[in-house]
Amino acid sequence: MFGKIAAAFQESREFLKRSLEEYIIFSSGAKQLTLTKKMVLLLCQQAESRVEQLKSLKPHSEEGLIATIEYNKIQVKLHFTPEKITLNEDYVEGELRLLKPPEFDTESIVYRYLIAGWKTFLGGKLPNEALPKEVRIENDKLYYTLARNQLQLLDDLFYSLENGSTLITNLKQGNLTIETSVALSWNNIKLQNLLQLLNLKVKTEK
Repeated sequence: MFGKIAAAFQESREFLKRSLEEYIIFSSGAKQLTLTKKMVLLLCQQAESRVEQLKSLKPHSEEGLIATIEYNKIQVKLHFTPEKITLNEDYVEGELRLLKPPEFDTESIVYRYLIAGWKTFLGGKLPNEALPKEVRIENDKLYYTLARNQLQLLDDLFYSLENGSTLITNLKQGNLTIETSVALSWNNIKLQNLLQLLNLKVKTEK
């Protein structure tokens, strides 16, 4: 009986794994995994639907992501790439690199003058006092802190890693490569949770 249960469990995991293989690729012998462009696009769509101010989030054709944020009738376009994520027990620390200075646009004449003045007198740099307390900027780097329970994807993928582990990230041509401190495999991720989080339908065999 226990043998049959174990076999059924393994078959179920293999079935779930096959449903995710076009979204996640493990590099054989390397301590890294890749979220494919298809997965990155899906995550971008989810972010757009959940964050009111985020009007658009798309992978850049070469490197990083392009985000368009609208606040008080001002649109801000950001071209950035994620570089590092540190997993702590209750929170996550992240590091982004701005690939270009932020671009601002608005139809309001008043705001256009304000933006022009801001670029002239502050050099286009955002003062940290104007940012949320969880975010700070140093040169072309943006650092942020988020509660770990806000990033379910990281928990589903890396729950087996120790607290304090650092993930090195590289987003090129829409594919996000993540380097870890230890080798991971399909056995180290929460397959069922991941499918539910991504709202993916399990493929049925013909």
